[in-house]
Amino acid sequence: MVEVYFNIQSDNGALTEDHALRKWSSKYIQALENLKDVRAGMKLGNLMASAGLVEVELKMIPLPLSGWPSDPKMREAGAINRENTQRWLRSLAIYPFVQKLNMSRDELDKLIARARQEADDPTLRAYVPL
Repeated sequence: MVEVYFNIQSDNGALTEDHALRKWSSKYIQALENLKDVRAGMKLGNLMASAGLVEVELKMIPLPLSGWPSDPKMREAGAINRENTQRWLRSLAIYPFVQKLNMSRDELDKLIARARQEADDPTLRAYVPL
């Protein structure tokens, strides 16, 4: 079972709260607070064990937002994930940001444009926990 936690992080600490990617994550988590548990993936192991499953293995994999990793397999995964990232930054945000947070379409467009640029920046080494 796989669950993405859309809390965008950086493996080198370069991503700060001032970056659009972190703002996107914070707003996404805030907007969905009362609608769903965005941290469900971190609870899956315990939930599965409580349901009686045995030999449950929980492993977090940092899924790169673009092809920045030096490891060839992770670089390929990031390169493949790049287009997906560029799309979900908008598609996952439209309803919660506009309807739940009352963000204007102009504000949303600007945030997404900056977040997309940052997702492609190899110096930020951005990823989502998978």
